[in-house]
Amino acid sequence: MQISRKIEIDYGHTLPNHFSFCNQLHGHRGVVVATVEGPVVVRSGDSEEGMVMDFRFLKEIMVEHIHNRLDHGFAVWREDHEDLEFILKRNTRVLVTDDPPTAEYLAKWAFNEIRTHLPEGISLHNVRWYETPNNWADYDG
Repeated sequence: MQISRKIEIDYGHTLPNHFSFCNQLHGHRGVVVATVEGPVVVRSGDSEEGMVMDFRFLKEIMVEHIHNRLDHGFAVWREDHEDLEFILKRNTRVLVTDDPPTAEYLAKWAFNEIRTHLPEGISLHNVRWYETPNNWADYDG
């Protein structure tokens, strides 16, 4: 069985090698959807009976490890020295990435952050990172 949880974040980034406006400092209203899978709890009287896991617990993981690290923050590529220096002087929430902070790589980052905090028996199926309502990347590990 699979369940999904969505969170929304406001974040900025830049793609310095991009041919268009994405090479400028700019922001997005991002949406992150995590889909987990596992068996449905069948223990009688268990508070999670009939669930894979309580949505609240999945939300707590996503808020702590994604939202609280990047919301109203900036994702900057380690190789983008000029922007990185500027952003580190101005912002307290900075995610320094090993790869350009595209939707694809941010989905991969979020996947790796979430999967290590899931309870035993629950696995992360995929993460969908919406950069805009019409553009997203899926990562399944």
